Amino acid sequence: MGNRRRTNRHRRRYRRRKNTYRLFVPFAVLLVVCLGVGAYFYYNYKERVYSNCVVELGTEVKATDFLKDTDKPAEFTDDTVFTTDRAGTYEVGIKSDYFTYHCTLEVTDTVAPELTTKDLTRTKEEIPTASDFVDTVFDLSGDVDIYYGKAFDSETYGTKNITVVAVDASGNRTEADAVLNLVEEYDIEPPVIEGQLDKVVYVGDGVSFKNGIVVKDNVDTDIQVEVDSSHVDIYTPGEYTVTYTATDSMGNVDLAEGVITVIEQLYTEEEVYALADEVLSGIITEDMSDYDKAHAIYVWVQGNIGYSESDDSGDWLKGAYDGLKNRHGDCYNFYAVSKALLTRAGIKNADIEIIPTATRHHYWNVIDCGEGWRHFDTTPRTDKSFKGFYITDEDLMAYSDQHYHSHNYDREIYPYFN
Repeated sequence: MGNRRRTNRHRRRYRRRKNTYRLFVPFAVLLVVCLGVGAYFYYNYKERVYSNCVVELGTEVKATDFLKDTDKPAEFTDDTVFTTDRAGTYEVGIKSDYFTYHCTLEVTDTVAPELTTKDLTRTKEEIPTASDFVDTVFDLSGDVDIYYGKAFDSETYGTKNITVVAVDASGNRTEADAVLNLVEEYDIEPPVIEGQLDKVVYVGDGVSFKNGIVVKDNVDTDIQVEVDSSHVDIYTPGEYTVTYTATDSMGNVDLAEGVITVIEQLYTEEEVYALADEVLSGIITEDMSDYDKAHAIYVWVQGNIGYSESDDSGDWLKGAYDGLKNRHGDCYNFYAVSKALLTRAGIKNADIEIIPTATRHHYWNVIDCGEGWRHFDTTPRTDKSFKGFYITDEDLMAYSDQHYHSHNYDREIYPYFN
């Protein structure tokens, strides 16, 4: 009897343990699944986005910029409000697939304003503010304070060096210099445009409209000339009007007009020699010696050809034609004109060229009037003591050595004086 009771108790315990096991297994499986799903959601929530993004003022920002995987779709939540036009910190919501993330956007401003200034002329009674010196100012914030960087003497007349400061809302700072001309009374005298207003160019050649143009003013020393060349057709022969404008710091204006003559490129040897003969007919006679003829040519070239930049090098006929026809050019034109005149005058002559460098090039002639070769350089120089007529090689080399090797040439290429 006692054994039977113990057996029944054991059976009941076993059934309870078996029922508990049956309940535990589904629960454990459910727990594992929940933990896996939770881990998946946690990973995607935490690892899919950058919690904080920093951009420069004015930068375009998209929702996908917050995603580490930019191939995923993303959009801002409806309640997200921010602007990159002003520095600040903004809370943004990012929706991507089934998730919504809360991130931070920091808009910074580290770029200083862009500032250019202009010079002014004023009287003591109208001292300008710092803003009056501003020509242009730009900053993405749109909020820029302008003030003087340092004090200046406004009680005495003369030129004052001014420092203008521009500071944006984030404290980024830019300085620029300007000049204040403090005068006793207003300047009402306009500037004057002078120089080579009329120019002759060949079809298709470039034109340096400002070359040879100077602006003089009673107060300002650095006035830029503006050129309206919109009516010039460099590819069609003809005469075209160009307008030059110069404005001083007080607003006084001078207008001048020039004529750009566009011509076909006609510079055959016959035409060049015809121009040379026309010049020679007025400066030499048959009874002159070669020396006297050469001297007359030197004097004429120096007195009738003006110096200006040119791109004729490489074609001496073109250089001579331009110099004889237009009466201006650079050292190549001076050399080419001299070559044409010397040749037509029957004077033995040859070419010579400096050893070129990155910043220097020069051409001149050598002549032989019966006493051996002499240098013949008609190009004007700022050094007024230089006389380029009939120079011995020894004297020219001495001058060259003292003037940055102005006439240093290769004696193997030009063996006239060996």
